[in-house]
Amino acid sequence: MLEQELKDIWNNSSQSGQISIETKQLTEELSIKIKSFQKKIRSRDIREISASTIGILIFGYLLFEIPFPVTKVACGLAIAWFVFVIVKFRKSKIQNTKTDFSLTIAEQLNNHKTMMLQQSNLLDFALYWYAIPPFIMNFVFILGLENPIDYNWTNSVAKSLLPLTSNFKIVTLIGLALFYAFTYWINKRALNKDVKPTLESIEKMQQQIKNE
Repeated sequence: MLEQELKDIWNNSSQSGQISIETKQLTEELSIKIKSFQKKIRSRDIREISASTIGILIFGYLLFEIPFPVTKVACGLAIAWFVFVIVKFRKSKIQNTKTDFSLTIAEQLNNHKTMMLQQSNLLDFALYWYAIPPFIMNFVFILGLENPIDYNWTNSVAKSLLPLTSNFKIVTLIGLALFYAFTYWINKRALNKDVKPTLESIEKMQQQIKNE
């Protein structure tokens, strides 16, 4: 009887040791993944906020420079959308906080999971807030471009850059459609390549801790 009890104790201690080793390995792997992902998020947020700020300046200028009424409305919509994007990514930047090592591993995992779920939601719905709205805004902008002569508009630089002819408008709209489709694909790729696997790792780690 004593011999069997000793065997059971040995087996249980071996299993506990193995679980501890696996937990440590998972923790290290997860930490590397999250640090890499957080770095990507910070770079993306800074890039998007900077681009949106430039967009506000450009469309603000066009709002006052271009005489076409419909295009002016599109410029106003563009500025509003860029402000929305800045708010969206500033919120993402705030949520992407550094790991607080004073917390327990379980608490850190909960924080990481919350952050990853927020990023998942951001990317998963990118079609509806990051692709479709600016495409519609650009569509209205281009559709509203009229004949400069009718408004005595003489800005030669702007006229040379804007798609004022029908063919130029069609080509521009096709290009924009392809661009925003690519943008949607990029966001979905990031969701499937980075976010979902990291979430799975977090959940696996949480389950591992529960089993200890």
